[in-house]
Amino acid sequence: MQDSTETNRGLIAAFKGFCHLATFLVFVQAALAGSFISGEDPDAVDIHELMANVLFLVVVVQLILAFLVRGWSRFNLWAWVIALLFMLIAQTGLGYMGRDDELPIAIHVPLGVLIFGLATMISTLAYFESRD
Repeated sequence: MQDSTETNRGLIAAFKGFCHLATFLVFVQAALAGSFISGEDPDAVDIHELMANVLFLVVVVQLILAFLVRGWSRFNLWAWVIALLFMLIAQTGLGYMGRDDELPIAIHVPLGVLIFGLATMISTLAYFESRD
């Protein structure tokens, strides 16, 4: 039977893994966006949309794990993950609104850059967080 320390270590490892996965998926989203914006692959927009939903689910799991290990992080990573989740909700809405209007896309692109920066920061802080 596992004790609570082993369980907590497992949750921390899972949290860190989901932090890194979220950052990777945001990067993939940018690559897909570049692919269909450049006209190289017009079908990439459908994959971009699908990946947005996958990314959202990954960050929801990341947030659940952050709350389960909340006392572990001196950086309050759960608060940063909440900010990331809200940005992703806004980003998804702007993406859908951008189908009919140019202004949402004009906001969607720089918000995506900000999301990548935040996801990278969370992933980096999680990586360097102590293992105590």
